[in-house]
Amino acid sequence: MRTLLLLGCIAAGAIAQPWQPPASPVVFRAMERELERGLRQLAAENAPAPYYIEYRLQYRSALVVQAVLGTVTRSVAEPSLRLTVGMRVGSPELDNTNVAQVGFLLFGAAEGREPWQRRPIPLELDELTLRRELWLATDAAYKEAVEAYARKLNLVRTRIRRDTTPDFRLLPPDTLLDTLPVPTVARHAIEQLCRELSAIFRDYPRFTASAVGFEYLPAQTWYCNSEGRRAVKTELFTGLEVVAYAQGRDGTPLAQYYSVYVRTPQELPSRDSLIRAVRLLAQRLESQRNAPALEEPYVGPVLFEGRAAGELFAQAFVPNVVAVREPMSEFLPVGGRMRGLQQRLGTRVLPPFLSVWATPCRRTFEGTPLVGSFCVDDEGMAAESVAVVVGGVARGLLTTRVPVRWVQTPGGHNRAGAPMPGVLEIASDTALPAAQLRERFLELLRERGLSYGLVVRSVANINIVQTILARTTLGAYPPFVREGTLALLELYRVYPDGREELLQPCDAVGVVLRSLRDIVAVSQRRIAYNYLAPAAAPGSEMPYLPVSLIVPDVLLEELEVRPREGDVPKLPVVPPPFVQEGR
Repeated sequence: MRTLLLLGCIAAGAIAQPWQPPASPVVFRAMERELERGLRQLAAENAPAPYYIEYRLQYRSALVVQAVLGTVTRSVAEPSLRLTVGMRVGSPELDNTNVAQVGFLLFGAAEGREPWQRRPIPLELDELTLRRELWLATDAAYKEAVEAYARKLNLVRTRIRRDTTPDFRLLPPDTLLDTLPVPTVARHAIEQLCRELSAIFRDYPRFTASAVGFEYLPAQTWYCNSEGRRAVKTELFTGLEVVAYAQGRDGTPLAQYYSVYVRTPQELPSRDSLIRAVRLLAQRLESQRNAPALEEPYVGPVLFEGRAAGELFAQAFVPNVVAVREPMSEFLPVGGRMRGLQQRLGTRVLPPFLSVWATPCRRTFEGTPLVGSFCVDDEGMAAESVAVVVGGVARGLLTTRVPVRWVQTPGGHNRAGAPMPGVLEIASDTALPAAQLRERFLELLRERGLSYGLVVRSVANINIVQTILARTTLGAYPPFVREGTLALLELYRVYPDGREELLQPCDAVGVVLRSLRDIVAVSQRRIAYNYLAPAAAPGSEMPYLPVSLIVPDVLLEELEVRPREGDVPKLPVVPPPFVQEGR
């Protein structure tokens, strides 16, 4: 089903995004010399010396193309080089980390991003230039670390600490490689693809806004620390996103999207497959303009199919699988803020027939690339597989080198400075064939005497809503929804005889981790659902990271779904200029 999209376009002399990373020997030589100098010479007056320093240098080449109605509105091909320094003073038992700045709880601000975190540095890099950048960033990181350590000591002196877990776990030296070949891609071929896909919406003049966005973001990372750990890894990411926005006859805001995330442009679906997918999106949105609304709140069985099941787990489950510590601050902690599985280990969080495994190093599933895959994390550790849920019972969490009370062993899941899953597999030993799952859904409707049920096939993805859709609609489509609410973009009213009827968008409410205990059955068929997930823990250097789920269709015994309420914008007074009379 997948073919080479850009056959013949990867050739010498083609206009492509640049890929010229610095040489590894130069990078490591500079890092090692500055590490040695930092450990030997960094010591401010009446301040502790560092016991641990780490450097992370990332080279990224970005090709970004955007198009609207057959016209390329943006085309950028540019590389970048960024440096991050990690600095720890004190001791592994108590150091400068995990302490909030003043205002952290009031305003939600994380540790301030100073020049030592994702610091841009010159692309034309030699050893001396890199050493100078390392020197400046290390000095800044050390000064901030000393100040943070002093704040933390003051807090410790005034508290009786209930959690005395050490702040860090030291490891022996190691060298790890996780490198991949980086293909270049013809820029003009991507521009032409985006033109073709975006031009499809010219046939739908009633749509208020539409856009196609493409990104190819290969990256190479070098890691070096004062323990003697060294790592080099390559990360490949390609994304194609398509959005369209319209209003229903009653003014209701309507949006549909299509997204596909793979490692390289060559792994995208074929041109014909992409055109079919975008045409189906447009046809569905056009049909939804005249679709009926849900008349009153619905409480009953709901079947999530395909990508909708992926988003159900993405929003209700994935943020809960990481192990994090609440930072110390001038404000005493308020009970109940910690969420997720870390206080539920050993308790049932899913039905007994479901298990969840973190398999970060898995590259593909049934031929589909898994974009969340990684074998080496951002602390130079091998990424370990973890049994997160076994037989419905929470058994494990994803961790970094920062110990937590519930998990003391580091697991190699540091991504962009914080714990984050890469690949999660949801599996069942009692899964049903698709036809039987559908019949089980209809049986529940008949048993409850319900006149209809709901099948969901598309749920709004947080990244899509807050990025490309918000930009395309200039904020006309609501960019935020309440926590615990799933925006159902494509759902169908299904009658006991099997008939389906497309509805306007609705909201599933009260969707939290506990809701997943109401799963009564899942399908044997599973899909690989690739998406961009919001950072699951505070301290992440990136707002979104690629994650892959291997997920079945999911039948929930009971869920509350509400129609959209509140005022809606009026329709345009004058129809679009391309609309023919009577159309």
